[in-house]
Amino acid sequence: MTTRRKYTVFLTGASSGIGAAIAKQLVAHGHQVFATARRSDALAAVAKDAEKNAGQGGRIITHAMDVLDRAAHAEAVERCTAEFGGMDVTIPNAGLGIFSPLDKAELVDWMTMVDVNIKGVLTTLHLCLPHLIKSQGLVINIGSVASRNVFPNSGVYCATKHAVLALGEAIRQDLKDKVASTTICPGAVDTAFIEQTKDAALLDQYRPGFKKGMQPEFVARQVLNAIDARGHGIVSDITIRPDFL
Repeated sequence: MTTRRKYTVFLTGASSGIGAAIAKQLVAHGHQVFATARRSDALAAVAKDAEKNAGQGGRIITHAMDVLDRAAHAEAVERCTAEFGGMDVTIPNAGLGIFSPLDKAELVDWMTMVDVNIKGVLTTLHLCLPHLIKSQGLVINIGSVASRNVFPNSGVYCATKHAVLALGEAIRQDLKDKVASTTICPGAVDTAFIEQTKDAALLDQYRPGFKKGMQPEFVARQVLNAIDARGHGIVSDITIRPDFL
């Protein structure tokens, strides 16, 4: 693989935030992106923006699906490989955080984070790995600074992101010479991520910090850097932080 090669990328959680920024930036640099998320209308808007600035060879196909629906997930992977003739990069980006003190949290919120952030990623990886092994491809996991640290009111979220980092390392060790692995660990990003938190006081506390966070395009640039590194080396992990941290 070389930096000039154009890649086929399977991306989850592409309808907003970091995922949408990744889709647009990759298409702008001439890559082919199979973009998935639950909201078809939001995906269509992302695709429209991406197509306006598509680089030579850049192309996007959207597909509405829930990462927790294994059958729909499998259908999406099959369609991706049929439309583009294979798969070079997988980015299981879909994830969420619901912050609360442990003693005030709702069990359903814990399970939702585990389901999306771990089980959703596992499903993407399990379905995509055969195609990535065939192409000697690359997995780019979206971790967090919470992959290495535990912060107040976010213990379960941190646990799920620790798992994402561990999965990236497992790919590096178990699939050496078959599939490359990069985990990108951003700090606060200026997206609607924090809005899933139900605790009004925590929202008031955290919103200003996220508002001062990195733009999602900066995270997307690290994805592009990881892809461009192929043929020269492998970026195992990248930690990026806002200026104020």
